[in-house]
Amino acid sequence: MNIRFKSAMHRKNFTGFISPKNANYYSNRSEFVAAVFLLSADKFLWERSKSAITRYSVNFGLIDLSGISTEGYALYKAARAVYNGDSDISLSELCDWTLIDDPTTLTIFTGVMLLRNGVRMLKRRT
Repeated sequence: MNIRFKSAMHRKNFTGFISPKNANYYSNRSEFVAAVFLLSADKFLWERSKSAITRYSVNFGLIDLSGISTEGYALYKAARAVYNGDSDISLSELCDWTLIDDPTTLTIFTGVMLLRNGVRMLKRRT
């Protein structure tokens, strides 16, 4: 599976923060890469999240969610779930097209694939 970004802005935000050449162990952890991928998919969520992300961790408690869209909240919940190893978002929520649009659902599935495969997915040609 190739990395599929939600938009050109998503690609720019994510690749600007996570580099496949980064030798830092913590930024190569698959749960960290997946969480940053998901948080960077929504412009509003990314602006709120940047101050909560260091080169090695995400502090979800520092992210202000007031005024966030339903899709942004789903991305946040999915990022928190993959980072902490929780099951905070249900399959029924992901499959409910009235709650989450298709591009967001595909982005969440790509985030899960990043969790499973880590940074080696970034080295594949798209």
